[in-house]
Amino acid sequence: MDVTPLRLRAICLAALLATTPPLLAAGPAPAATALELQADRLHALTALADAASAGNVPDDDTLVTAMMMTMDIADPALVPPGSAGLDAMLDLLAACRNGRRAAEQVVRLAMATPDPNATLGRISVAIDRTAIMTTACTARQMDMQSREILKRGLSSSDAVQLEDMRQMAEGLPIRIGMLAMGATLTDLNPKSRARTEADALPILREAGAAMTPSMRQAVLDGVEKTLKDADSKGRIDRAARARLQAAVQDAGCTASCQLLSAPLPATP
Repeated sequence: MDVTPLRLRAICLAALLATTPPLLAAGPAPAATALELQADRLHALTALADAASAGNVPDDDTLVTAMMMTMDIADPALVPPGSAGLDAMLDLLAACRNGRRAAEQVVRLAMATPDPNATLGRISVAIDRTAIMTTACTARQMDMQSREILKRGLSSSDAVQLEDMRQMAEGLPIRIGMLAMGATLTDLNPKSRARTEADALPILREAGAAMTPSMRQAVLDGVEKTLKDADSKGRIDRAARARLQAAVQDAGCTASCQLLSAPLPATP
């Protein structure tokens, strides 16, 4: 399925959805946690996708609502930073899982419309947001795991975990290339492009800092490959592309970058 059609217009973020406490609560209801609110929104989004069918085509209001829900669910702020330590790993995995599921549900809604590609174009800023969150998930999980290893000292027994982190990073070139498309393709609504770029830049800096120089180069090559055809036709905002590339290329070197760049100690 082609999930990179031309975006037709931008939709601005609405206020966060609110949850309503039980009407007959005996006392004040405890405040819901951010993850609980995220899960509630995912449940509501899934219900919209479940209800969609050829005989119940999502209307514009439903699509806008679904897009707003997806933007809220796929908020990178819900993903704990690496500095939170391994105690926050379960929260990180839960938030990231919900973000991936939100992407699946909003695509399901689009596929129930008469012209799925056009609908995907209309809601592309929300789909870009899920890719931004997934990129944050990868960078922060790598950072979290690497901090723990560096704290206790790298050993030959960490080889499997280091390979797992390298495999996690392998998905970044394609994902970041698709983000670059959403932020630079001049056919798109300028506000939509600007929103994707603004949301992506800080996460790309994190991702860049989490990667080794060779990994960063793979991402930069992936961006060039993804944008090559459109760029040859003059359809790429090269200034925006340069900003995105610089975010990756000029980032620092956080724990996972240090760890993956270091030679593995020999087996005793």
